[in-house]
Amino acid sequence: KQIFMIKFDLIGKVQIRNILMAALAAIKTNHNPKQVFKTLNEIKPVEGRFEKIGKLRNNSKVILDYAHTPEALQTLLLNIKEQFPRKKISLVFGCGGDRDKKKRSKMGKIANQLSDIIYLTDDNPRNENPKEIRNEIKKGIKKNKLNEIPDRKEAISKCIQNLSSGDIAIIAGKGHEKTQDYKGKKLFFSDRSEIIKCIKLKNNSLNKEIRLNIIKENSSNNISRKINFNKACINSKEIKKNDIFFAIKGKKNDGNNYVLDAERRKPSLLIVNKYNRKISISRQIKVKDTLKFLTKCARIYRENIKSNIVGITGSCGKTTLKEMLVNTLCKISKVSYSPKSYNNKYGLPLSLLNHKYNNDFGVFEVGMDKKGEIEHLTKILKPDVGVITNISYAHSKNFKNITKIAEAKSEIIDNINSNGTLILNADDSFYGYHKSKAIKRKLKVLSFSVKNRSASIRLHKVEKLKKKFLIYIKYNKFTLIFYSRSNSLNFIQNLISTLLVLSIFFDIKSLSKSIFYDFKIPEGRGDIIKIKVNKKIINLVDESYNSNPLSLKTALINYDKLNVKSTRKHLLLGDMLELGKHSVHQHQLFGSVLNNLKFNKIHVFGKYIKKAMERVNHNKKGKTLKSYTEIINLIKNDLSNNDYLLIKGSNATGLNMITQKLKNGILNVL
Repeated sequence: KQIFMIKFDLIGKVQIRNILMAALAAIKTNHNPKQVFKTLNEIKPVEGRFEKIGKLRNNSKVILDYAHTPEALQTLLLNIKEQFPRKKISLVFGCGGDRDKKKRSKMGKIANQLSDIIYLTDDNPRNENPKEIRNEIKKGIKKNKLNEIPDRKEAISKCIQNLSSGDIAIIAGKGHEKTQDYKGKKLFFSDRSEIIKCIKLKNNSLNKEIRLNIIKENSSNNISRKINFNKACINSKEIKKNDIFFAIKGKKNDGNNYVLDAERRKPSLLIVNKYNRKISISRQIKVKDTLKFLTKCARIYRENIKSNIVGITGSCGKTTLKEMLVNTLCKISKVSYSPKSYNNKYGLPLSLLNHKYNNDFGVFEVGMDKKGEIEHLTKILKPDVGVITNISYAHSKNFKNITKIAEAKSEIIDNINSNGTLILNADDSFYGYHKSKAIKRKLKVLSFSVKNRSASIRLHKVEKLKKKFLIYIKYNKFTLIFYSRSNSLNFIQNLISTLLVLSIFFDIKSLSKSIFYDFKIPEGRGDIIKIKVNKKIINLVDESYNSNPLSLKTALINYDKLNVKSTRKHLLLGDMLELGKHSVHQHQLFGSVLNNLKFNKIHVFGKYIKKAMERVNHNKKGKTLKSYTEIINLIKNDLSNNDYLLIKGSNATGLNMITQKLKNGILNVL
């Protein structure tokens, strides 16, 4: 059994079928299979048969085909729709005279059913009245789709000039022919020649940057072809030369109030809700709603990029997984990704519009606070690969129960591209629910696990080798080994889920053992740093980036595994916020968890975390703190030299701010 990769620029499955039949015939006549498939890479389409002509700067395509029967037209359109789903199809066609008249209305119905815009024109009328031919075809076409243009040259021109980014134009009926027959006179006319002329003319009005063409097509402004587009930006302070500023009106701030600030930084364009009279109108594009306009442009741009798009959601671990996947992919391909936690209705379309057109991959984080948000974001993103890291009580204040959270996260499944892949955590309690939903959509489902033997990829074991950890991974029938700086549970889960994403596109058996070794855990997610307080050294375990039941439990398990020998381990826990009616119960549950783990003293700061403290064994109880000053005094007076201190709480508690101050050595400010 041999596998060959063939790469060619052909349109339609019918062409692939023909090529494979030709290859089979060549192999059966004793030609070397390797040489046969190497030759296939050089194959070009037959003139006028599914032939893509020229190249348009807005990624629209013009296809020339000889289809002049109902069967041929249907095959052509179905192939195009299958290869280019969700693309708007414009069709130029007519029917010949002195031939089968019954086919005309049939072809009209097929065109109406399978195309979006129809330019009805003359084919070869021969001795018939061209208008009567068109009238018979029109019987099957709805008026809102129809553009009747007798002159074939004009019809082709109008069709191509009206193409928006990513649209498909099909010029059908004459294919390779070089003449047009009117009343016995054969006039020189080549669809191919006209298409080439029209493409050249169209390109003269387009920008080389497809994102600018999208902005132009969806606004009423005439944008100069000479302007450049570096990045899209919604923060006037971050604007650089040749960026485009989207003045978005949010709950707290209105970007339109910062247009002058943005203009001073020399952006290419300013997209606004209202004109600023102090700035030239030619520098501004006025739209009704800048956020909706940004979102629409990002959605259209997504439909025009060929990159493999990965969307990551889940209750916790999204950002760290994204960072690890990006760090790894950057070593073997070109990658764009959403920065920081740009995972909401502002950040995701902004990140997507800033994706580099020719990059191989785009990795994007998808967040939510309530039902429907992931549905909205993934309709824009249309990921090829979706990842659900886990389900927990994060942002649960807007949900009745955890099942409703799982349902909201599953919205990503509805918008993964057809033939796409869903990656799931086999250790998660909602694995079965998400898997069954994906199977109904006929998606490929892969799973990762630290304990489930039936998962696609799983942890086998971890060994310590001097300062390194050896992570043994079971993948199919293979055991893979990778070096790591950490053996924490969340690190290993991210490592194996990263490998699973990579396995879709690469042979992961050939990856370097050290590919993960340089990955640094993002700040606030378990990184350890020595800080100096007075004359003491404190080992600060920074888990301060937010807190929810799953991330807290994982942090505690990792801290419990930390071997500190003769020194003591302290905990400083703050409230897990945004849990709504679940707050008291979820905090109470951690009392028993804390009792079963090896910590010396547990200190708490906040209203709800005191509920956990009530259930903690007396010998482990530390202090209940009421102010930042008390926290600092605790660190100064109650911790000994070389002690460990883990800090974790939701951002709104301020513990992340205190942790950062500790790291920067500026306790006196607190």
